[in-house]
Amino acid sequence: MNLRRRLAACLGVIVVCAVLNIASPIVIAKQRTLVPGEHTMHFSGDRSRTVTLTEEPKAMRARVEVDGEEVDSFLIDPSTAFPTKGRAGLGPLIPYNPERRTYPLHDPTTGNDAALDYLGPGNVRGLETYKYAATLSDGCTRTVDAERRTGRILDEVWDCPPEQWVLADDTKTAAVNAARNDVAWLRGLQVMAVLTRFIAAVAFIVGLVAYARRR
Repeated sequence: MNLRRRLAACLGVIVVCAVLNIASPIVIAKQRTLVPGEHTMHFSGDRSRTVTLTEEPKAMRARVEVDGEEVDSFLIDPSTAFPTKGRAGLGPLIPYNPERRTYPLHDPTTGNDAALDYLGPGNVRGLETYKYAATLSDGCTRTVDAERRTGRILDEVWDCPPEQWVLADDTKTAAVNAARNDVAWLRGLQVMAVLTRFIAAVAFIVGLVAYARRR
C-alpha cells in the first residue's frame, strides 16, 4: 500500500471513530428527554398515579392524577423534569442522572415545596439506585428508589398512617426491565467510546509513522 492510500485509510478510520463517538450524546439526549403520553404507576390497595405529558410551546404540560383525580398541573422541561416557571418543586418524576442531594418536591396540599432528601444508595433487583424521601404536609412520607443513571423510579412507598401504599409488582417489573435496557445502552456506549478512541489513536500513530518513514 502506497503512502497516500495508507494515510487515507488511517484518516478514514479516525473519521469513522469520531462519528461513532457522536452517537453517545445523541442516545443520552434521547433517554433523558421526556416524551408525550401517559405514565401510570400502580400501588397496593388499587391506588394509582398517572402523569400525562402533552406538548406545549417550548415546554410540556404535566398533569398528575391520583386515583383518577387531578392533584397537580404544571409546565415541565422535558430534558430536566423540573418545572419551567412558577415554582421550583419537582412533580412525581426524578431528573435524569440524579444527584446525591436534597431536591425540592412540590406539595400539592399547600402549594409549597417539601425537602426530598437523599438517604443513600439502594438496590432494586440488582440495579443500583439512589434513595430519597420526603414528608408532606398531610403527614404522608414518600420514599423512592431511582436508578442512579437514568432517574427512572424503580420502587416507591407512601406511608400514610394507618395505610401504606407499596408499588405494585407488575409496575416495578416493567420499570426494572426498562431501566436495564437503558443501562445496557449506556454501558455499551461507554465501551464503544473507549474502543473507538483507542482505535483512532492507533490509526493516527500508524499514519504518522508511515509519513515519517516516507520522508
